[in-house]
Amino acid sequence: MSTNDWILLVIAVVVALVVVAVLVWTLRNRRAERRRAEAERLRRSVEENRPGVEQRAASAERTEAEAKAAEAERLRARSEDERRTAEAARAELDERRRRAEELDPRAAEGADRGDHRGESTPGTAGSPTSNSVPGGEGRIGEVGGAGAHRNDQDFRR
Repeated sequence: MSTNDWILLVIAVVVALVVVAVLVWTLRNRRAERRRAEAERLRRSVEENRPGVEQRAASAERTEAEAKAAEAERLRARSEDERRTAEAARAELDERRRRAEELDPRAAEGADRGDHRGESTPGTAGSPTSNSVPGGEGRIGEVGGAGAHRNDQDFRR
């Protein structure tokens, strides 16, 4: 091969390398431009959808607050119902105690003698004839009942 052939070969290789470099550079630029366009499209989409998302978040917060308020109201109503039930049960127990006092002849005798059985005395919790115990109903005159006194017991053998 002659010198001219070598020079032409080198020039052809250099031109081919330049063409390849230009193609690579062009492809990278196009790819980068597509990516920038996609990123811009995504940013616009985010900005367009932001108000709707924020509105849904605010709605969710309102719904949660309403649910908490409704739960609080439900619990308040339940508490009120339980309080009324307890008051009714207390009134029923008081009525039973009053009826027991009416039926017990010794209670009437004590009242005639000035024995105030319905008043609390130091060391007692309420009426000495009160046999109510937590979780159950006591009966007046029941042997071993809570609040019963030995003298109030009916010992039948």
